[in-house]
Amino acid sequence: MNTHIPRLLRRFIIIAALLCAPIFARAQEAGSEAAATALLKKFLAAGADRAALTKELRPTSEDYTKIFTADFAKKLEAAQKPLWDSAPVIGPKEGQTEVTVAKATTEDFQKGTAAAKEFPGGYAKLGDKLQPGATLFRFKFVKPGETIGMAFDGLALVNGHWRIFPKPWRAAE
Repeated sequence: MNTHIPRLLRRFIIIAALLCAPIFARAQEAGSEAAATALLKKFLAAGADRAALTKELRPTSEDYTKIFTADFAKKLEAAQKPLWDSAPVIGPKEGQTEVTVAKATTEDFQKGTAAAKEFPGGYAKLGDKLQPGATLFRFKFVKPGETIGMAFDGLALVNGHWRIFPKPWRAAE
C-alpha cells in the first residue's frame, strides 16, 4: 500500500501544477507592458470618456503604501490630493494615435539601469522610497512614427487595479 502513495502524490502534484499554471501566467501578464498598453489604448479609442478612465486610476491610501514606503506614501498622497481633486484628464493630443510604454522596478531605480533611464530624471530620487519589487510604467501618446508626445509616468498595477502616481519625485524634493 505504501508503494501507491508516492505515485498518487506525484500525480496530485502534476495535476495541481497543470491547473495552477494558467493562474500564475495570468498574474504575471496582468502587470506586463502588454497589459499596460491594453489599458492605455482605451484612452485612444474614439469617443473614450477620458475623464472617467483617469478617475479610475486614482490611488487609495492603501495603494500608496503598496508602492511607496510608509512615510513617503503619506507625503505623496497629501501632495497629490489637490491634483486629484481638480479632476485631471489623461489623454493624447490631436493626431496622437499610438502609445509607447516602458517599465522599471524598484531595483532598476536603485541601480540606475537602462530601464530606469527611460523615466524622468526625478525618479533617481525615489529608489529608497519605493517598496521592494514595485513596478512602475512610463507612457507616451505619440503620432505614428514619432517618439515624442504627451508623456505620463507613475502607472502601476496595485492589488489587481491600475493606478497612477504622477510625477512622484516632486514630493521628494
